[in-house]
Amino acid sequence: MYRLLDRGELPGHKVGGQWRFRLSEVDYWLDMRLAHMHSADLHQLEGEAAARAVSLGQALRPENALIGVPPGTPREVVTAFVAAVTFPDPVDGGVVAARVWDREELSSTGTVDGVAFLHTARWESRVLLQSPLVALGRLPSPVAFGAIDGTPTDLLFLLLAPDDRTHLVLLAKAARLCRDPRLLRGLRAARTGREVVRLVRASERSVFSPPP
Repeated sequence: MYRLLDRGELPGHKVGGQWRFRLSEVDYWLDMRLAHMHSADLHQLEGEAAARAVSLGQALRPENALIGVPPGTPREVVTAFVAAVTFPDPVDGGVVAARVWDREELSSTGTVDGVAFLHTARWESRVLLQSPLVALGRLPSPVAFGAIDGTPTDLLFLLLAPDDRTHLVLLAKAARLCRDPRLLRGLRAARTGREVVRLVRASERSVFSPPP
């Protein structure tokens, strides 16, 4: 950690000779680096979760794979998206939307590729207790979502998991897959949820081969 701080690679501030960290800055720092993890690093991150086959394609059900989201302010977009999701566990959709928005207010999850990776803050309790959930929302036209370079957002992933490790793995895998412009073109052109599921599963098989 000290080496990262000395190189300016870890967000921290010295106060009275001691390092202090803002949770929002560290969370954003980690989100940005998840997209650049190699397959071997992800397998190591999965650890015990690998036995449970942490898979975007399995957590993405057809009914959640192509949700039309009306344009609006970022908060309105988040609220409408979460309200349209079919959850595997009994949850209060309003509470989920509020928790997701609380995380988004800390630092936008919008990226330079026009994708936002919505999730709840990692240091808070899980909103799902049994099964992970992945959902994809698509806006009819991009909206300003707070990406660091100002790129507007038109694709929204919602990623929720019952434990921290699975949460991180799903975020890392989604960010890694969405570095592929071919997948993004496919997601933007897809006409059905089943088509989106096929695209994600095929991309996942291609990118994340088992370790030798």
